[in-house]
Amino acid sequence: MHSCHLTTLLPMPERQDYWREVIGSTYFDMDLRFTERQGFYGQLWNWDVAPFGISFLSSSPTQYQRLRQHIKPHGDNHFLITIPERQEVHFSQDRRSVRCRPGSFILERSDKPYEFEYQNDNSLWVLRVPDSLLRARLRLPERHLFSEFDRSQGLGAVFFDFFRSITQQVAYLDDRQTEPLLRQLIELFALAVEGDPRAIASEDSGLCQVHQQRVEQYIREHIRDSNLNPEQVAAACGISTRYLHKLFQGEEFSVSQWIREIRLQGAVADIRRSGTGRTLADIAYKWGFSDQAHFCRSFKSRFGITPKEARQPGG
Repeated sequence: MHSCHLTTLLPMPERQDYWREVIGSTYFDMDLRFTERQGFYGQLWNWDVAPFGISFLSSSPTQYQRLRQHIKPHGDNHFLITIPERQEVHFSQDRRSVRCRPGSFILERSDKPYEFEYQNDNSLWVLRVPDSLLRARLRLPERHLFSEFDRSQGLGAVFFDFFRSITQQVAYLDDRQTEPLLRQLIELFALAVEGDPRAIASEDSGLCQVHQQRVEQYIREHIRDSNLNPEQVAAACGISTRYLHKLFQGEEFSVSQWIREIRLQGAVADIRRSGTGRTLADIAYKWGFSDQAHFCRSFKSRFGITPKEARQPGG
Protein backbone atom coordinates (compact mmCIF):
# COMPACT_ATOMS: atom_id res chain seq x y z
CA MET A 1 0.00 0.00 0.00
CA HIS A 2 1.35 3.40 -1.00
CA SER A 3 0.60 6.71 0.72
CA CYS A 4 1.84 10.28 0.34
CA HIS A 5 1.63 13.07 2.93
CA LEU A 6 2.36 16.77 2.30
CA THR A 7 2.16 19.80 4.56
CA THR A 8 2.38 22.40 1.79
CA LEU A 9 -1.38 22.67 1.31
CA LEU A 10 -2.06 23.21 5.02
CA PRO A 11 -2.12 26.53 6.89
CA MET A 12 1.19 27.09 8.67
CA PRO A 13 -0.25 26.70 12.25
CA GLU A 14 -1.58 23.21 11.40
CA ARG A 15 1.52 21.74 9.81
CA GLN A 16 3.42 20.57 12.87
CA ASP A 17 0.44 18.76 14.43
CA TYR A 18 -0.24 17.12 11.08
CA TRP A 19 3.40 15.99 10.84
CA ARG A 20 3.15 14.41 14.30
CA GLU A 21 0.15 12.39 13.11
CA VAL A 22 1.93 11.34 9.92
CA ILE A 23 5.04 10.14 11.79
CA GLY A 24 2.96 8.25 14.36
CA SER A 25 0.90 6.44 11.73
CA THR A 26 3.93 5.61 9.55
CA TYR A 27 6.33 4.40 12.25
CA PHE A 28 5.14 4.41 15.89
CA ASP A 29 4.31 6.83 18.70
CA MET A 30 6.89 9.56 19.30
CA ASP A 31 7.18 13.11 20.57
CA LEU A 32 8.39 15.69 18.05
CA ARG A 33 10.20 18.96 18.64
CA PHE A 34 10.66 21.53 15.90
CA THR A 35 13.62 23.88 15.62
CA GLU A 36 11.78 26.28 13.32
CA ARG A 37 8.54 27.62 14.74
CA GLN A 38 7.72 29.34 11.47
CA GLY A 39 7.88 27.98 7.97
CA PHE A 40 7.85 24.24 8.75
CA TYR A 41 7.43 21.88 5.82
CA GLY A 42 7.33 18.12 5.57
CA GLN A 43 6.56 15.47 2.97
CA LEU A 44 6.61 11.70 3.30
CA TRP A 45 6.09 8.82 0.87
CA ASN A 46 5.44 5.41 2.40
CA TRP A 47 5.10 1.89 0.99
CA ASP A 48 3.79 -0.83 3.32
CA VAL A 49 4.79 -4.29 2.12
CA ALA A 50 3.91 -6.53 5.07
CA PRO A 51 5.82 -7.10 7.21
CA PHE A 52 8.16 -4.33 5.97
CA GLY A 53 7.82 -0.60 5.48
CA ILE A 54 9.77 1.69 3.14
CA SER A 55 9.55 5.46 3.50
CA PHE A 56 11.20 8.57 2.14
CA LEU A 57 10.75 11.81 4.04
CA SER A 58 11.90 15.41 3.67
CA SER A 59 11.33 18.04 6.32
CA SER A 60 12.57 21.05 8.20
CA PRO A 61 14.90 20.39 11.19
CA THR A 62 13.15 18.07 13.65
CA GLN A 63 13.91 16.09 16.81
CA TYR A 64 12.06 12.77 17.27
CA GLN A 65 11.83 11.32 20.78
CA ARG A 66 10.73 7.78 21.48
CA LEU A 67 9.80 7.88 25.18
CA ARG A 68 9.21 5.07 27.63
CA GLN A 69 5.47 5.68 27.69
CA HIS A 70 5.37 5.13 23.93
CA ILE A 71 6.67 1.57 24.20
CA LYS A 72 4.12 -1.16 24.76
CA PRO A 73 5.32 -4.20 26.78
CA HIS A 74 4.01 -6.68 24.21
CA GLY A 75 3.93 -4.49 21.12
CA ASP A 76 5.42 -5.20 17.72
CA ASN A 77 9.05 -4.10 17.87
CA HIS A 78 11.04 -3.03 14.85
CA PHE A 79 14.50 -2.08 13.72
CA LEU A 80 14.98 0.91 11.44
CA ILE A 81 17.68 1.16 8.78
CA THR A 82 18.14 4.88 8.14
CA ILE A 83 19.88 6.33 5.07
CA PRO A 84 20.26 10.15 5.06
CA GLU A 85 20.45 11.88 1.69
CA ARG A 86 21.22 15.56 2.31
CA GLN A 87 22.51 16.18 5.85
CA GLU A 88 23.78 14.12 8.75
CA VAL A 89 21.44 12.68 11.37
CA HIS A 90 22.09 11.97 15.04
CA PHE A 91 20.78 8.94 16.95
CA SER A 92 21.22 8.40 20.71
CA GLN A 93 20.02 5.62 23.00
CA ASP A 94 21.22 4.13 26.31
CA ARG A 95 23.79 6.95 26.71
CA ARG A 96 25.41 6.04 23.41
CA SER A 97 25.15 7.90 20.15
CA VAL A 98 26.13 7.87 16.49
CA ARG A 99 26.18 10.47 13.73
CA CYS A 100 25.37 9.30 10.24
CA ARG A 101 26.39 11.35 7.23
CA PRO A 102 25.06 11.17 3.67
CA GLY A 103 26.82 8.26 2.02
CA SER A 104 26.30 6.03 5.07
CA PHE A 105 23.52 4.18 6.90
CA ILE A 106 22.79 3.18 10.49
CA LEU A 107 20.67 0.65 12.39
CA GLU A 108 18.25 1.70 15.18
CA ARG A 109 15.98 -0.25 17.51
CA SER A 110 12.49 0.86 18.54
CA ASP A 111 11.91 -1.07 21.77
CA LYS A 112 13.92 1.34 23.95
CA PRO A 113 13.68 5.13 24.37
CA TYR A 114 15.80 7.11 21.95
CA GLU A 115 16.34 10.50 20.31
CA PHE A 116 16.79 11.04 16.59
CA GLU A 117 17.36 14.45 15.03
CA TYR A 118 18.72 16.49 12.15
CA GLN A 119 19.55 20.17 12.56
CA ASN A 120 19.12 21.23 8.93
CA ASP A 121 16.55 20.59 6.22
CA ASN A 122 17.00 16.94 5.36
CA SER A 123 15.80 14.01 3.28
CA LEU A 124 16.22 10.37 4.28
CA TRP A 125 15.17 6.83 3.47
CA VAL A 126 13.95 4.55 6.26
CA LEU A 127 13.45 0.79 6.02
CA ARG A 128 11.32 -0.65 8.86
CA VAL A 129 12.06 -4.32 9.63
CA PRO A 130 10.30 -6.51 12.23
CA ASP A 131 12.51 -7.31 15.20
CA SER A 132 12.03 -11.08 14.88
CA LEU A 133 12.81 -11.13 11.16
CA LEU A 134 16.11 -9.28 11.55
CA ARG A 135 17.10 -11.42 14.54
CA ALA A 136 16.46 -14.53 12.46
CA ARG A 137 19.30 -13.35 10.20
CA LEU A 138 21.40 -11.31 12.66
CA ARG A 139 21.30 -13.10 16.00
CA LEU A 140 22.67 -10.04 17.83
CA PRO A 141 21.63 -6.91 15.94
CA GLU A 142 22.65 -4.90 19.01
CA ARG A 143 26.29 -5.50 18.05
CA HIS A 144 25.74 -3.24 15.06
CA LEU A 145 23.99 -0.31 16.71
CA PHE A 146 25.91 2.99 16.98
CA SER A 147 28.04 2.19 13.92
CA GLU A 148 28.03 4.19 10.70
CA PHE A 149 28.23 1.90 7.68
CA ASP A 150 29.62 3.01 4.32
CA ARG A 151 27.20 2.69 1.41
CA SER A 152 29.69 3.87 -1.24
CA GLN A 153 31.78 0.72 -1.63
CA GLY A 154 31.93 -3.01 -0.93
CA LEU A 155 28.93 -4.83 0.45
CA GLY A 156 27.46 -1.57 1.72
CA ALA A 157 27.26 -0.34 -1.86
CA VAL A 158 25.71 -3.63 -3.01
CA PHE A 159 23.07 -3.31 -0.28
CA PHE A 160 22.30 0.31 -1.16
CA ASP A 161 22.20 -0.28 -4.92
CA PHE A 162 19.72 -3.13 -4.44
CA PHE A 163 17.68 -0.98 -2.05
CA ARG A 164 17.47 1.85 -4.59
CA SER A 165 16.51 -0.54 -7.39
CA ILE A 166 13.61 -1.77 -5.23
CA THR A 167 12.43 1.74 -4.40
CA GLN A 168 12.53 2.73 -8.07
CA GLN A 169 10.36 -0.24 -9.09
CA VAL A 170 8.13 -0.73 -6.06
CA ALA A 171 5.27 1.22 -7.67
CA TYR A 172 5.19 -1.38 -10.48
CA LEU A 173 5.31 -4.46 -8.24
CA ASP A 174 2.66 -6.08 -6.08
CA ASP A 175 3.32 -7.15 -2.49
CA ARG A 176 3.94 -10.78 -3.41
CA GLN A 177 6.72 -9.68 -5.72
CA THR A 178 8.20 -7.04 -3.41
CA GLU A 179 8.19 -9.02 -0.16
CA PRO A 180 10.77 -11.65 -1.23
CA LEU A 181 12.96 -8.88 -2.65
CA LEU A 182 12.94 -7.15 0.73
CA ARG A 183 13.91 -10.41 2.43
CA GLN A 184 16.87 -10.63 0.06
CA LEU A 185 17.65 -7.02 0.92
CA ILE A 186 17.84 -7.93 4.63
CA GLU A 187 20.27 -10.71 3.72
CA LEU A 188 22.46 -8.15 1.92
CA PHE A 189 22.18 -5.78 4.89
CA ALA A 190 23.33 -8.51 7.26
CA LEU A 191 26.28 -9.36 5.02
CA ALA A 192 27.21 -5.68 4.81
CA VAL A 193 27.24 -5.01 8.56
CA GLU A 194 28.85 -8.35 9.44
CA GLY A 195 31.61 -7.75 6.90
CA ASP A 196 32.32 -4.15 7.85
CA PRO A 197 35.98 -3.87 9.03
CA ARG A 198 34.98 -1.85 12.09
CA ALA A 199 32.51 -4.52 13.16
CA ILE A 200 35.09 -7.24 12.64
CA ALA A 201 37.69 -5.32 14.65
CA SER A 202 35.31 -4.19 17.41
CA GLU A 203 35.77 -4.96 21.07
CA ASP A 204 33.17 -7.73 20.77
CA SER A 205 35.39 -9.73 18.40
CA GLY A 206 37.02 -11.92 21.01
CA LEU A 207 36.97 -15.68 21.39
CA CYS A 208 33.28 -15.64 22.32
CA GLN A 209 32.47 -13.73 19.14
CA VAL A 210 34.44 -16.21 17.06
CA HIS A 211 32.45 -19.09 18.53
CA GLN A 212 29.17 -17.22 17.94
CA GLN A 213 29.97 -16.69 14.29
CA ARG A 214 30.94 -20.34 13.80
CA VAL A 215 27.73 -21.48 15.46
CA GLU A 216 25.58 -19.13 13.38
CA GLN A 217 27.26 -20.22 10.16
CA TYR A 218 26.91 -23.92 10.94
CA ILE A 219 23.22 -23.57 11.82
CA ARG A 220 22.45 -21.69 8.59
CA GLU A 221 24.32 -24.24 6.49
CA HIS A 222 22.48 -27.16 8.10
CA ILE A 223 19.09 -25.57 8.81
CA ARG A 224 17.29 -28.03 6.51
CA ASP A 225 18.54 -31.03 8.47
CA SER A 226 15.55 -32.18 10.51
CA ASN A 227 17.89 -33.70 13.10
CA LEU A 228 19.72 -30.45 13.77
CA ASN A 229 19.90 -29.89 17.52
CA PRO A 230 22.15 -28.15 20.08
CA GLU A 231 24.23 -31.27 20.69
CA GLN A 232 25.02 -31.61 16.97
CA VAL A 233 25.84 -27.90 16.66
CA ALA A 234 28.15 -27.96 19.68
CA ALA A 235 29.99 -31.06 18.50
CA ALA A 236 30.48 -29.66 14.99
CA CYS A 237 31.81 -26.37 16.37
CA GLY A 238 34.16 -28.01 18.87
CA ILE A 239 32.50 -26.66 22.01
CA SER A 240 30.45 -28.19 24.81
CA THR A 241 26.67 -28.09 24.74
CA ARG A 242 26.77 -26.19 28.02
CA TYR A 243 29.02 -23.53 26.51
CA LEU A 244 26.75 -23.31 23.44
CA HIS A 245 23.76 -22.53 25.64
CA LYS A 246 25.87 -19.96 27.49
CA LEU A 247 26.54 -18.15 24.19
CA PHE A 248 22.78 -17.63 23.86
CA GLN A 249 22.15 -16.52 27.45
CA GLY A 250 20.37 -13.19 27.76
CA GLU A 251 19.26 -13.22 24.12
CA GLU A 252 15.71 -13.21 22.79
CA PHE A 253 16.02 -16.80 21.53
CA SER A 254 17.66 -19.89 22.95
CA VAL A 255 19.65 -21.92 20.42
CA SER A 256 16.69 -24.25 19.79
CA GLN A 257 14.29 -21.33 19.48
CA TRP A 258 16.64 -19.59 17.04
CA ILE A 259 16.81 -22.70 14.84
CA ARG A 260 13.01 -22.85 14.83
CA GLU A 261 12.74 -19.10 14.06
CA ILE A 262 15.03 -19.38 11.04
CA ARG A 263 13.01 -22.33 9.77
CA LEU A 264 9.68 -20.60 10.21
CA GLN A 265 10.87 -17.35 8.61
CA GLY A 266 12.19 -19.32 5.65
CA ALA A 267 8.97 -21.30 5.36
CA VAL A 268 6.67 -18.27 5.49
CA ALA A 269 8.76 -16.56 2.81
CA ASP A 270 8.43 -19.61 0.54
CA ILE A 271 4.70 -19.91 1.21
CA ARG A 272 3.99 -16.26 0.38
CA ARG A 273 6.23 -16.25 -2.68
CA SER A 274 4.11 -16.68 -5.79
CA GLY A 275 4.96 -19.27 -8.38
CA THR A 276 6.98 -21.61 -6.15
CA GLY A 277 5.04 -24.68 -7.32
CA ARG A 278 5.70 -26.35 -3.97
CA THR A 279 3.17 -28.00 -1.73
CA LEU A 280 3.03 -27.02 1.93
CA ALA A 281 4.47 -30.43 2.81
CA ASP A 282 7.42 -29.83 0.47
CA ILE A 283 8.10 -26.46 2.10
CA ALA A 284 7.88 -27.96 5.59
CA TYR A 285 10.40 -30.69 4.73
CA LYS A 286 12.66 -28.22 2.90
CA TRP A 287 13.03 -26.22 6.14
CA GLY A 288 13.70 -29.18 8.39
CA PHE A 289 10.21 -30.04 9.67
CA SER A 290 9.83 -33.82 9.40
CA ASP A 291 6.37 -33.75 11.02
CA GLN A 292 3.85 -31.65 9.10
CA ALA A 293 1.42 -31.48 12.02
CA HIS A 294 4.20 -30.07 14.21
CA PHE A 295 5.05 -27.62 11.44
CA CYS A 296 1.45 -26.37 11.26
CA ARG A 297 1.22 -25.96 15.05
CA SER A 298 4.54 -24.10 15.23
CA PHE A 299 3.60 -21.91 12.26
CA LYS A 300 0.25 -20.89 13.73
CA SER A 301 1.77 -20.27 17.15
CA ARG A 302 4.39 -17.99 15.57
CA PHE A 303 2.32 -16.11 12.97
CA GLY A 304 -1.26 -16.46 14.21
CA ILE A 305 -2.44 -18.15 11.00
CA THR A 306 -2.03 -21.59 9.46
CA PRO A 307 0.34 -22.24 6.53
CA LYS A 308 -2.72 -22.70 4.28
CA GLU A 309 -4.11 -19.32 5.33
CA ALA A 310 -0.72 -17.69 4.72
CA ARG A 311 -0.77 -18.91 1.12
CA GLN A 312 -4.14 -17.27 0.42
CA PRO A 313 -4.23 -13.69 -0.99
CA GLY A 314 -3.77 -11.25 1.87
CA GLY A 315 -2.43 -14.00 4.15
